[in-house]
Amino acid sequence: MIYKLFFLPIIVFFFTACGDVKTAETPIDNNDTIMVCKQSKQSNFYKNTIDSFQINAMDNLKLLVETAKPIQKDLTFDKSNLYKLFTTEYYWASLTSKTFDYSTYTNPQSLIDALKYRDDRWSFATTIEEYNRVMSQKSEGVGVRCQDFESGCLVTYVRIDSPADRIDLRRGDVITKIDGVVATERLFYEEVQKKLTLNLEIVRSKSNEVCNGNITPREYRYKVVDGKVLKSLKQERVGYLRLDSFLGDTTIENQINRVFDEFKRDGIVKLIIDLRYNGGGSVDLASKLVDKLAINHIEDEQFTLSWNSNYQNKNTIYRFKDSYNALNLKQIIFLTTKDSASASELVISAMKPYLPESDLVIIGDRTHGKPVGMEGRSDTNYYYFIINFVVKNSLGFYDYFEGLPVTSGCRVADDPLHEMGDVNEAMLKTALHYIDSGSCQ
Repeated sequence: MIYKLFFLPIIVFFFTACGDVKTAETPIDNNDTIMVCKQSKQSNFYKNTIDSFQINAMDNLKLLVETAKPIQKDLTFDKSNLYKLFTTEYYWASLTSKTFDYSTYTNPQSLIDALKYRDDRWSFATTIEEYNRVMSQKSEGVGVRCQDFESGCLVTYVRIDSPADRIDLRRGDVITKIDGVVATERLFYEEVQKKLTLNLEIVRSKSNEVCNGNITPREYRYKVVDGKVLKSLKQERVGYLRLDSFLGDTTIENQINRVFDEFKRDGIVKLIIDLRYNGGGSVDLASKLVDKLAINHIEDEQFTLSWNSNYQNKNTIYRFKDSYNALNLKQIIFLTTKDSASASELVISAMKPYLPESDLVIIGDRTHGKPVGMEGRSDTNYYYFIINFVVKNSLGFYDYFEGLPVTSGCRVADDPLHEMGDVNEAMLKTALHYIDSGSCQ
């Protein structure tokens, strides 16, 4: 079985989301209560400490969905064929030892780690069960990332349609108490793992309100796409697309189409694409997004998947296809961080040859640096994703292993006190300023 993907490893299996549109897909649990807030007498709750706050990278987070489960020891794997993949289809196959003794390995990930090339930060194995859960956009927990802060645990991410989203827990909220006990990051995650209803007390950053609500960890479905039309200070209408993952089934494409339908109706010619937490996913889905970013390049090359010298027959060229809701964009601004990887970087790189440098803008931080991808293989119990190809844009460019740099003068720190899509959030505010002025300064 083969699945062609282009994404960060286990990380993205536990981190994808988006938006603020409430639907019935994740209903309120009988024990949940939406946040009830009242004004606090305490002012400037975070002003003196937030400037030095750093949002943890995704590979260090402990997201309350399914934290990376240890591979079950009772699951068998085909170590002979896994090794064979490294000596044949692996992009760096020529550097793999042909006399490696794999017989003593009992865990597929440990074998992969022993075989992979030193520059390979990504090859991994996952169970078929876990893979299928992620591809159907299901998870378990409450759908929040929070980090220790001066007075509790600062919420830096909320998944769309997660239990947290449904009770109106927001990015920028500080969880101060959990069931009456002073909150810490460790306590929060430990309590969620018990899957019992929690009472949360928070302080809301924007309004300085104290809020209270109940939340119940459980299995839920989530979304990864949000979009809306904004106005710059000069009243220019601008599209905003938040896309947190390319990893999932056709529901992601449907979500993207609904947003682009709105952009098309509004005649959007300038678009902000927020990829700050998007660790990647499907090459095919990334290509379909690129189709929507230009209408005058049908059959022109988007990018090429280039395999090792023994598998050049597997090279694949992706070209622009007609899309009914494609836009005639004059300017695209990407919001990125070090967590923007793989298919996210692919989209940026693919569009670089087709827009002037001044109109293809990167704001935020340098991206992760993964110009490579994998074509997954499976046995009875596991999927194996090892690096198979590099991804070249139409100019043959792919050497961004150190990440794609931000546009000159456009380095902007992620802003944990504002929700994504809020025009006062630092990166989005800078993007709107760039649209008006042609500069981030």
